[in-house]
Amino acid sequence: MQAQGLGSAVRGVARSPLLDVVLALLLTAYVGLDALHTSDWPEPRWASAALAMTSAAFLAVRRVCPLISFTGALGALAAVYVALGHYETGSSVLVALVAAYSAGAYGGNLPFALALLAGFAATTGLGQPAQEAVPDLLWTFTALSLPLAVGLTAQRLRSRVQTAERRADLLKREQQALAEAVADEERRRIARELHDVISHGLGVVVLHAGAAEQVLDVDPGKAREALRLIRTTGQEAIAELGTLVGLIRDEPRPELHPQPTLSDVERLVATTRTAGLAVRLRTEGMERDLPASVELNAYRVVQEGLTNVLKHAGRAEVRVVLRYCHDGVEVEIADDGTGASPGPGAHRGLIGLRERVAVFGGRFEAGPDPRGGWKVNASFPTTS
Repeated sequence: MQAQGLGSAVRGVARSPLLDVVLALLLTAYVGLDALHTSDWPEPRWASAALAMTSAAFLAVRRVCPLISFTGALGALAAVYVALGHYETGSSVLVALVAAYSAGAYGGNLPFALALLAGFAATTGLGQPAQEAVPDLLWTFTALSLPLAVGLTAQRLRSRVQTAERRADLLKREQQALAEAVADEERRRIARELHDVISHGLGVVVLHAGAAEQVLDVDPGKAREALRLIRTTGQEAIAELGTLVGLIRDEPRPELHPQPTLSDVERLVATTRTAGLAVRLRTEGMERDLPASVELNAYRVVQEGLTNVLKHAGRAEVRVVLRYCHDGVEVEIADDGTGASPGPGAHRGLIGLRERVAVFGGRFEAGPDPRGGWKVNASFPTTS
């Protein structure tokens, strides 16, 4: 992490416009002193120095305005050729090389840069015999074309790196969004599980507690039986909650109970019968093992359906059907109770059931039964 931070800091300094200003100042001082104190520049020295320093000064904007920098740098050097005469100096070559590289690395108009380079090369032969002017022109054009080509290559590489960084950043954001979506779906799943476990368990407990209260004085035996069922139901709910919490924490423990399956529907129906409902369970089709997720969610549909009947249907007869089909399983819970529809408290449960079924691409229907009462029907497609 420290190495990455240091690398980022170094890249930040290297990309800073202040670095270009410092480079331009150093080269300006260098070419100015060179023009004033060497005989390689044409007379008058002060004029050569002024033009040479102007050329170097344009490098201060080599990345901000690369083509302007390239034009100004070569234009000032060309003015020396045109106004003062021919010269050959290392300092002027250095300025031209930096300007050419910058035009390739940061500019965006290659034809303009090549035309400017050709024009500058042509000025190097002014005032010379043809046999000397042509080699000078070709050498200048070739020498400055190389840093221009290097700059173009650097620009393409930088563009590829930036594209890769953008793609990596996009991928990171997509992965983060996917992780958030998965976490949100997991929270909804946990909420559905908690709702089903607690709603059914408390519904049965409340009904048994009411029955115990009614017969406590006249039939203590029945009251004790109701209390025993309350205890049993509470223990089952606690066991299911313990299993669910263990799965959430990813801390498996030996005492965790397995998640319920369709084989536990018969026990669920028996428990509901003790709460005072007449429940008939019927299985159609050939029973077979289904994916654990399908069995769990089908069980929860039956559980929530029976819970809603306990809460809202009054004294009702309930029909529970498990229908095994070649391409999945269907669950049906129908009652002939007096309640036209579940009350407000059941809306969240029905929404949760609809979400459970939708995960598998199944069909969910809940509403009044034409024969009276309320009916819930859910299908879970599967290839198992």
